[in-house]
Amino acid sequence: MINAPTLLILLGGLLTLGCTSGATPILDPASRDPGQDHWAIASYYSRQAAMSRQQAEELSSQVVIYEQLFGRDSDWVSGTKFLVQFYEEEAREQDRLADLHLELGRGRSPNHSTQSRGH
Repeated sequence: MINAPTLLILLGGLLTLGCTSGATPILDPASRDPGQDHWAIASYYSRQAAMSRQQAEELSSQVVIYEQLFGRDSDWVSGTKFLVQFYEEEAREQDRLADLHLELGRGRSPNHSTQSRGH
């Protein structure tokens, strides 16, 4: 059996080893800093968009089931339709952010066509 001081030294060594083994950079998805890995951030947003679209598809299937169980005018149906709409909008926004970071990754400034330029 291992005594307490030996166990503490062993755990301390493992903790130190774990904390010092190469720091990974922290990605900030909201950042437009050129030092960020915008390709990785774009990939993150693309995966999130795919998951949102999948969630919307699954909930759309649930709408059909809820209509059969509770009727078309039930709260279950309308609530689930709102969730479908939310996830679809979320996927579009995540796709937009992925595109923005792809542009930043290419070293170009993103297209701000939706902003007023005051000309």
